[in-house]
Amino acid sequence: GKGAEQMKKEFISSIQPNAAVDSLFVVDEVSLRSGNNKKSYISCTVSDCTGRLSCKVWGDAGMSESDIAEIYNSLSQSQGSIFRIAGKAALYKGELGINVNDGIIYLSKPADTSRVSEKDFINSPVDIAACKKQILALIETIGDEGLRTLVLSAVTKADGFFEKPAAKGRHHGYTGGLCEHSLEVAKIALSIESGLIGVKLSRDLLIAGAILHDIGKCGSFEKKGLSYVPVPEYSLIGHTASAMMYLTHYSKFTDAETFRELLHIVQSHHGEHGETLPQTAEAWAVHLADNISAKIHEVDEDLKSVNAGEIAWGKRTDSFVYKSPSHADASAQRGRGGEGTHAANGHDIDKSGKDFGGEKKSQRSITDCFR
Repeated sequence: GKGAEQMKKEFISSIQPNAAVDSLFVVDEVSLRSGNNKKSYISCTVSDCTGRLSCKVWGDAGMSESDIAEIYNSLSQSQGSIFRIAGKAALYKGELGINVNDGIIYLSKPADTSRVSEKDFINSPVDIAACKKQILALIETIGDEGLRTLVLSAVTKADGFFEKPAAKGRHHGYTGGLCEHSLEVAKIALSIESGLIGVKLSRDLLIAGAILHDIGKCGSFEKKGLSYVPVPEYSLIGHTASAMMYLTHYSKFTDAETFRELLHIVQSHHGEHGETLPQTAEAWAVHLADNISAKIHEVDEDLKSVNAGEIAWGKRTDSFVYKSPSHADASAQRGRGGEGTHAANGHDIDKSGKDFGGEKKSQRSITDCFR
């Protein structure tokens, strides 16, 4: 029956094209869309501890528009909850997803989760405790006492800095992704500083700017069930403006010049896609480090769905990616718990109810603004 008790028996990392799917998954990123035949369908993302997939809910042939709308309301109001997803996996242009037709009967309410373990549904490859320890240790190495106090206060008082994702549908889009990305940017920025000959950068500002550059994302996501979903501020205001407003509360801990340079690093970290271009060596280093962390993760995620020796279009990188045969084994061993093995970005269906498709992002500057 609807919502019947069911144990978690299938994981996203094991789903193969054309196979039947019937298991429990967290549902989020729910939207109501119109297909080529003008009939409404539901687009959402389903996830578990091994990864994320795009899912399209078409319903039965005889379902009315109001029936689809009713199921949409159920899913939308329960984002982050666990639902029984029963459908069929489909592969289109290298993109794996799930189509739900008859299985729509299970989506009127969340599933009975009395026999499941929450850890089976948390999508994160991050050791948050270890990441937090490294970030706090880096902050302790900031020589300027005022700046050190500012960074420590801002990080520890921010809502979910160590738990929230860094993005949705792009790099580090999982629980703990924000702290992992911030740590990576700090490490990469410091490696830039140590690798340069005859150039002096402020190590204190590099660490502070790198760790705080995306702190505005703490106010961009809220916890719903087992997932984090974007709030309106994520797209209406943007995380850079949110960070500037948030950090203003901590200006008292340091002098005006240091604070101005810190804000400049945060404000300019999008480089040519931001409002302000970097104008200091430290700002350039953090901007470039941010790009490296984001881009290499995007390449890595795109390569997970590419066979060794093949070239394929990468949805995250918005370009072709190549998996070298010699690197395939190393990449598999390095794996991140299957995260994002076939992750999709909510691309549209090409043929009603049958095929999965996607369109190339034409506005790179727009998507890059959410990094």
